Amino acid sequence: MRLRKYTGMIVAAIVLTALLILFSGPRNGLRRENKYIALHNPSQVDKIMLADGYDTTILIRKEAGWSLFGGESANQVTVDNLLIAAEKLQINSIISISGNTGKGPVRKITFYKAGRPVHQFDFQVDGNRYMVTPKGSSHRYFVAVAGYPGLDMDRVFSSSANHYREHLLIDLLPSEIARIDISLQNGDQFCFVQDENGNLSCYVDGDPAPVPPGKLNELAIRLLFSYFTFIRYERKSGITEVSPEGVPTHSQLEGGKAGHRMALLHVESFKGEKHALEVFPYYTGPGKEADMFRALVRHNNGKELLVVNYIYLDVLMRKLTHYFGEKSARQ
Repeated sequence: MRLRKYTGMIVAAIVLTALLILFSGPRNGLRRENKYIALHNPSQVDKIMLADGYDTTILIRKEAGWSLFGGESANQVTVDNLLIAAEKLQINSIISISGNTGKGPVRKITFYKAGRPVHQFDFQVDGNRYMVTPKGSSHRYFVAVAGYPGLDMDRVFSSSANHYREHLLIDLLPSEIARIDISLQNGDQFCFVQDENGNLSCYVDGDPAPVPPGKLNELAIRLLFSYFTFIRYERKSGITEVSPEGVPTHSQLEGGKAGHRMALLHVESFKGEKHALEVFPYYTGPGKEADMFRALVRHNNGKELLVVNYIYLDVLMRKLTHYFGEKSARQ
């Protein structure tokens, strides 16, 4: 009897130990840790600060919505995406604080309510992974956003004020761009390709052979890649009617005449972000010349055309010879 009793006690102890291991295992531990990673009650947050070695951006919530520090209205959807991502952060794995230190710059992200910080963490990119260190934590965590696989968190948690401005069309750094295709009204068709090491190639009129590097003006090409940072539009034009040839009819602008397409531009990032810009002259009424300072742009085949300042477009629509060396440009 005693042997059976002791055997039963030993079996019960083993089962209890197994249950404790099961419910306190790594997965359950990650669930507990998630409480310290995710932002709680994002609707109560009234200020966000994002700062790293390059930029500092402060977002403030007022009755009219979110704005940048200084009062400029912010893109509400962009800020909402940031808050949703912060709320849905989940841990993929835990790292010792003395272990992986990451490769990218550290970005401090702080959420406030009534002037007091309610959540703060350091954010860092490590290759294709994202790392978070909560304030005061003894661990770092590789994280993802639940329900959004493949999300570019570096962009969602950007510290650049431009990322949060209204009417933003394109905001790509030169190092993020893999390819630019340009087709101009004068017949020029060419593209530039950049590999992940920053090497540039040029292809003309669909020719599979690249232009010899010695003929290219590399500085002019690299400047082109820099012009896709912070392209924005002024407003929607109200023009939605387009002819079968792809020309805006302008019938909604008091008889304004149609304008033929000046350029078709495509830009693609290494992460697969794609933008198409169709550029048209902007006629505001019958008998008027095209606006010298603004143009119409159809972005990614959108139904309504946008009014865009020429300061963003003129540098994107230069002739092919602009990107050749001086000798080639004269020929």
